[in-house]
Amino acid sequence: MYMASHIFRTRLIIAIALLGLCTCASAARKGSATVQPVNDRSYTPVPVVLIVDGKVVSAESMQFIRGQQVMVWLRDLEALGWGTTSAGDPGEVIFKGGGVTLSFTKGAGVARVNSLAVQLPVDVYVRDGRMMVPLSFVAKALGYEYEVAYKPVASIITNPVKVVQANNVIQGRVFFAGRGIAGITVRAVDRDFNVIKDAVAVTDSSGSYRIDGLPDGDFAAYVYTGDNPTYFNRASDAATVKGGQVGTLKPIALGRILAPITPNPGTTVSDIDGWVNFKWAPCEDAASYELVIRKKGSESETLTINSDQPKARVSASKLKSGTAYEVQVSAIDANGEYVGGIAGVGKEPWGFTFRRKTAKP
Repeated sequence: MYMASHIFRTRLIIAIALLGLCTCASAARKGSATVQPVNDRSYTPVPVVLIVDGKVVSAESMQFIRGQQVMVWLRDLEALGWGTTSAGDPGEVIFKGGGVTLSFTKGAGVARVNSLAVQLPVDVYVRDGRMMVPLSFVAKALGYEYEVAYKPVASIITNPVKVVQANNVIQGRVFFAGRGIAGITVRAVDRDFNVIKDAVAVTDSSGSYRIDGLPDGDFAAYVYTGDNPTYFNRASDAATVKGGQVGTLKPIALGRILAPITPNPGTTVSDIDGWVNFKWAPCEDAASYELVIRKKGSESETLTINSDQPKARVSASKLKSGTAYEVQVSAIDANGEYVGGIAGVGKEPWGFTFRRKTAKP
């Protein structure tokens, strides 16, 4: 599932050149054709013509591949004014447009839409030095309705799509540590987690919200980190509303995002008198904290420590010199419920490399 910043804004139709499809079908009937991987440089793409608002637009990089997917170079979309492209981590390209940030990684089948990891319809690949991404994914993330059609002349056409508004309502409450919380932005989303444009509310002093003017359909309430940066993403179950119905959703329990303090993420640390100190931002209503340390890339716990304060210390004898570790902290309230934790720094977990200073006893 992915989060689009808008929906129902424009309609995007892709049509594939009939001649190219007939050529491929003929080759298949001879029995000599094989399905090539999308990163195979011998693959010959079907030509695609792009028409935006009735005008032919140049996008020479586009390729039609198996699975009815049109792949495109992000720089071509940048040239159309859809957004801007920049380099991220090694092998990563970031595209920003329409209030949405998309992150693609070479060879990956998952991209990020803002803070959400989303499965792609086809893996990203590099061809002739260009990172190729699925056009359908980018279009939907930017708020376009997308479909594929076949015509003698290939084209993409955008047209405004209007939403027939109705007086359907979804309502509910947002909690933190067992009590309603005010000032939380809540958005209506469909079952695919597409944000419904202008369907938004802010919780009152009891944590209640009400979103009206919804069309018939299935909707959930979504609390998004981009709107509420101190809380994790959370969503309710979906409810079906039609004909002016009011759907009451189950309460949403929030979790606070905590920040690591010591050791500084990504650094190499040494013990002090045989101990390594850990500290993180406190979480309101936390009765205790659980600190878990793992070797980087491992699912197995190296050690777990419980503390009633937002800090802990670990014996250097429990850590191996020259080894990279990841740290996870969970805040627990008096009822044993999770109320917060450390999500990581950027895309990476809170991590450090240990370098022993004190000699082993």
